[in-house]
Amino acid sequence: MSFSSILSQDITDDITAPANAATLGSREQLIFKAYQNEPWLAGIAQNLILDEKLVVVDRELLFQVLMVENISKSKLTQIDDIKTKLDPKNQKVDRLRSGLQVQDAKKYEVITQVDMEDEGNSNDNDRANYKNNNNNDNTAKSQSVFKLTLQSKSGDIFFAINSTPIPWNSCMFGSKIVILPGTVFNRGVFIIKDSQVIFLGGINRVWNENRDQKFCDYLESKLQRDKQLVNCGPKKRKAND
Repeated sequence: MSFSSILSQDITDDITAPANAATLGSREQLIFKAYQNEPWLAGIAQNLILDEKLVVVDRELLFQVLMVENISKSKLTQIDDIKTKLDPKNQKVDRLRSGLQVQDAKKYEVITQVDMEDEGNSNDNDRANYKNNNNNDNTAKSQSVFKLTLQSKSGDIFFAINSTPIPWNSCMFGSKIVILPGTVFNRGVFIIKDSQVIFLGGINRVWNENRDQKFCDYLESKLQRDKQLVNCGPKKRKAND
C-alpha cells in the first residue's frame, strides 16, 4: 500500500513510508508524523485504559472514524429519519400530520380574497420565517453532542466527544482525523475541541456500501440493547414482600 492512499485505506494495514518525506507538503507531513507516532496507549488492557483520568495528549495521533453518533438526539428519531430517507413511504403518520400542521397549514387555507398590497409584505414574512428556521436548525446543530468511535493503527478502539461544535459530524466511515497535543483524554474518551482536531477526510468505499442501512441497523441494535437493560433492571418490590 502506498502512503498516498492512506486516506482511502484501513490504517491498521501496513503503510509504506515515503522515501522523500521532507519534500511533502505541510498536510502530508502532518499525516506522516501522526502515523509514525506511537499509537495511543497501545498494548494496554481495556480496563486499565478506563482508569486513565484527565490525561493530556502529548503528540499528534492519527485515527480513522468508524462511527459518528448524535447522542443529543434520540435513537428512535434518528432511525425514523433514516428509514424515511431510504423510503419516504416509511414516514410515520403522526410525523406527517405534525409536519402538515406546522409547515403546510397555509397550503390548505380557503382563500376568500387577495390583497395585492400585502403580497410584498407576505413575501418578506416568508423570507424572514425561512431565515429564522435555518437559524434554528444551525443553532440545534451547533449544540449537538457527537460520539465518535475511533480506531488507531494498532487496532485499538477509543471514543471521542466534542466539547465545541464540529463542522464535519456527517463524515464518512473510514475518514481520518488527527488529534493534536493538548487534547484531554478521560476514561477511554477524548474530549475534543474544533481547534484540537484536524479532519483529513477520506472514505473507505467498502465500509460505506449501504451506509445508511448499516447505521440504521447499528442504532436499532443499540436501542434493543437499551430496552433489554431497562427490562432487566431492578424490579419493584410488592407491598406484601
